[in-house]
Amino acid sequence: MSDSEGVCGENLLAIRLTGCLLIIAFLVLIVLVVMSPHRFVYDEHFFANYITLFHQYGFTSRFMNSLTGTVGPLYAFVQVVFEPLTQLNPVGMRLVNVFLLLMVAAVLAAWTKGKKRSDYWIEGCSVLVVPMTWVLAGLALSEMSALICVTLSLCLLLRGLESLERRKHVLGWFVTSACLLGISVWGRQPYLLLTGILVLVALIERRARMAALVYMGIVVALAMPLFLIWGGLVPPSHRFVQQGISLTHGVISLGYTGICFMLLAPRCKWLPAKVMMGLALVTAAVNGWFGACVLFPVRSSVDRFVPSSVVAAYGTLCGSLMLSFGVVFLAFLFHTIWRNRGDLKQVAIYAGLLCVAASPVFIAHQYSSRYTAMSLPYLMLAAQPWREQTILTFSTGVVGCGIGFLSLVGYFKS
Repeated sequence: MSDSEGVCGENLLAIRLTGCLLIIAFLVLIVLVVMSPHRFVYDEHFFANYITLFHQYGFTSRFMNSLTGTVGPLYAFVQVVFEPLTQLNPVGMRLVNVFLLLMVAAVLAAWTKGKKRSDYWIEGCSVLVVPMTWVLAGLALSEMSALICVTLSLCLLLRGLESLERRKHVLGWFVTSACLLGISVWGRQPYLLLTGILVLVALIERRARMAALVYMGIVVALAMPLFLIWGGLVPPSHRFVQQGISLTHGVISLGYTGICFMLLAPRCKWLPAKVMMGLALVTAAVNGWFGACVLFPVRSSVDRFVPSSVVAAYGTLCGSLMLSFGVVFLAFLFHTIWRNRGDLKQVAIYAGLLCVAASPVFIAHQYSSRYTAMSLPYLMLAAQPWREQTILTFSTGVVGCGIGFLSLVGYFKS
């Protein structure tokens, strides 16, 4: 057997194994949700209350100002549509999010198929390799309603950029993409940052300037009523909780994004080795000196087996590692955007990933990995050029799905 035949055989085996893994993962997710508690857990009750308020006040400013969460009312609108089927049962409401995740996977698979890739369905279903996806889809939370809109918006934006490069009519693609992005802002306000993508594209390609103006105008016009009613970027109940800037949260989010990127495409040669090592060491040294970020993964086990005198150092070490990963991934994103500046689609994908992944910088109160998971469609398409179907990719897929499974089970048992 020749070397090339061996490589092809390994790739074929990896594709089959990864395909089986993802099918099993989706079936396990569905079974977990069907067997989940018939009560609201974690933050679900905050968002379930949106529907009660909607039935009580209707689509009015009083409803908008009575929201008990930090996000817009899109979640309530979607759940009300499915109410005849779910009867607002917690399990049924969770299954709505599973259905929306399947739609996200289908849209990403359809886009990949259009790029003439035979493994398109694996690329779409690999959303479950991102551990946070299990929580977004397995709980009755607010992210999936906005995520399907932003996924469709991204794919239409890329079609518009393709048409622009081919000097064809483009306005229809950009208008539809902008409308969907504007709707997604009603579900998750940080998506408003994505309007900056076309600004960057317009700086690179002059022919995109009119499209960028129209795009921004539509998104702002659709989002503005939400913020005018609230008198700010969040509902009145959380106006003073969420305000502020936290650079640490932004870098931590980029660190989580980089880890998920590695699970999807396990290749470490993002930047020259000396640059990566230098950035990581400087970041770790600064964090060790100032203690800006302290993290305690698996805290219960650490407290049980590690002496209390070492726990503080453990937290600083983990925080330094996460910040280092975030700084390196940030440098990778800037480097990749610059290197691909001639490819408008790649610029849009990586710039969009940067916008959403770094958005927790504007959430000073707390950080949640769910904020990072909002970048899912951008993350999936950004990882595609780096992704190879090998046994290593299958192995990291097992790790990602396993972490996601354990996370979701932990919420159901809490």
